Amino acid sequence: MAESVGFGVIGGRSFIGTAAVIPAIDLAEGAELVAIAANSGQVQDQWTHAEVDSYEAVIQHPDVDVVYIPLPNGQHQRWVEAAAAAGKHVLCEKPLAPSPDEARAMAAACESAGVLLAEAWMTPFGPRWADLLGRAAAGELGAVDHIDTAFTFTIGPGNESNYRWDPNEGGGALLDVGIYALGPAVHLWGANPTSIDVTRTMSDRGVDLTTEGTLTWKGGQRATFEVSFERDESQTLTIHAANGSESIAPKPHTGDAPAENPYKGMIEAMSRAVRGDDPWPRPVADAIALAELLERIAAA
Repeated sequence: MAESVGFGVIGGRSFIGTAAVIPAIDLAEGAELVAIAANSGQVQDQWTHAEVDSYEAVIQHPDVDVVYIPLPNGQHQRWVEAAAAAGKHVLCEKPLAPSPDEARAMAAACESAGVLLAEAWMTPFGPRWADLLGRAAAGELGAVDHIDTAFTFTIGPGNESNYRWDPNEGGGALLDVGIYALGPAVHLWGANPTSIDVTRTMSDRGVDLTTEGTLTWKGGQRATFEVSFERDESQTLTIHAANGSESIAPKPHTGDAPAENPYKGMIEAMSRAVRGDDPWPRPVADAIALAELLERIAAA
């Protein structure tokens, strides 16, 4: 049986952590939750056995091999660099950073420390996404000329304290869920479209509530996308190719629970990478390239 990889979590009360990633650590083969800390309040009862009193205690814990960071985007760089300095591998929530410069600095810190930096975009570990994009990349659908995606939901009144509203914390719909909408096109055609045409609706605090538009690549391929905090909840992904169109439904971006659990697949892949069994499938250079694309879209 493979040696268990110890995971530490800073931000132990985050929604994505408690709803998806920490449960996936419990379920994953070859992974174990050994330390967790929250800045305010107690972590959930099922994880108090691993609770320590500070983020620093998680990072310095001798049994922690990987630090998982689900903190607001604006805090990623500080804690990634702290974990790297302690010699820990890092699994950092998407987006890796609010800007390409921060992402590059984080990558440099981890490279210097000899640790793995991985962006926690779990979608490619879902079997339906992996199958469709794998067949598209292999040419089994014929030439792909158009991808249409959306990821929208509503952060309603009374949630103004949510960090997604805060420009200083890397808020906004594009940073938060842009990777889901743009990831399929970037997977097939790269992160350097030749033209970008977007429309944005901005909040009075300066973050985008909605970003939508069309990207075009050198070969004429198009991606149309929509991300939003102010529209009804929707996840869509359709690939249009020479041999017809194929869609994933429901929930192509987050996985159709309980039939599939891309978070568990992500944790098991991280564990294998740390043990040296398999390389991490998405190099940090790909995460930086996506950050550069998000910056281009925001500027457009």
